[in-house]
Amino acid sequence: MESRFPTLERVANREVPLPAIWRRPATVNQRHSLLRLIAVSIEHNVPLVPLVENWALDERGYQRTRLRRLATLLKAGRPLPDAIEEAPGILHDEDILAIRFDAQMGTRTAAVRQLLDREEASFPSPLHQIRGDLIYVAAVIAVALVIIPFLHLKIVPVFQKLLREFSNEQPTILVWLIYVSQMFVGYWWVFAIVCLIAGWCMVSTKAGRFVRHSIFDRWLRSLRELHAADVLRKLEITTAAGRPITGALSALARYHFVPRVRHKLLFVRNEVEQGADVWQSMAAVDLVSSPELRLLRTADRVGNRSWVLGQLACVKTGRTRSRLEVLSQLMLPALILLLGIVVLSQALMIFVPLVRMIEGLL
Repeated sequence: MESRFPTLERVANREVPLPAIWRRPATVNQRHSLLRLIAVSIEHNVPLVPLVENWALDERGYQRTRLRRLATLLKAGRPLPDAIEEAPGILHDEDILAIRFDAQMGTRTAAVRQLLDREEASFPSPLHQIRGDLIYVAAVIAVALVIIPFLHLKIVPVFQKLLREFSNEQPTILVWLIYVSQMFVGYWWVFAIVCLIAGWCMVSTKAGRFVRHSIFDRWLRSLRELHAADVLRKLEITTAAGRPITGALSALARYHFVPRVRHKLLFVRNEVEQGADVWQSMAAVDLVSSPELRLLRTADRVGNRSWVLGQLACVKTGRTRSRLEVLSQLMLPALILLLGIVVLSQALMIFVPLVRMIEGLL
């Protein structure tokens, strides 16, 4: 006998996947698990499709759909890097680049293992703290958007009427906050559009990638340092494996996820093919600094290029991590101070008129 409530049965049945409202990207643990699965499959020559299909049975939400799509693409004969790119959100851009770099350079899983070791050693990242602070502030702002309009629509008109009856002037704080609220009401659509764009960038993979790589990378030096460190790590793997650096530069110039880095690497690759020094060309596009250029030239003479490349990448990453840690420590107090100013202004808007009316009665 068929059920009269199929929707409720579907909700209660964990084996039936439900459509996700917010297709959030894979978590850190899910990303690391998939990277380990890919590494084990390549290192031990185990077919990847059955591993992904069986793992999809243990996942829930949209991650299960992504894994099933990945398995379907691999069954259809798609190369692993292309299949992962066609399953948005299953891995980050850095993960896809590592997989593709290993496939292009024939280094098996060197870049993937290096990425896993680095992320696990630096977890939790300061970016997680910054993201948590922003989520906290967003929650407070959501509550404030409910309370503040109530104050201005219900309480402030009553205060204005009472002040007129007592022949008292409106306090400066009240006049100023009324002006701000009127300005917000007049331009509410601007704030709404900004919020919609920010929300879309958080949800959409392509839009978020455009904002991160076309806007933030252009103005934030810390992100440029991280991208330069990633390039040096890839060159470290290439040197250690005995592969030509021009091949690594060609692969990165073609597949790197940041457009500005691709353009820089394309310039370096062309200069090297014309006979220029690789480190001098990288210094010309700000991938390495002048002291790092001298160190790399010394490493070429001494014969420890691979080790020096790894150490330079670690220094760049550590310097960026220190900056992010300072930023994460300063951001929450600054945001709390800003929210405190908003709360104080609303409290003064309520209490100052009350005090003035009471003084008028005395």
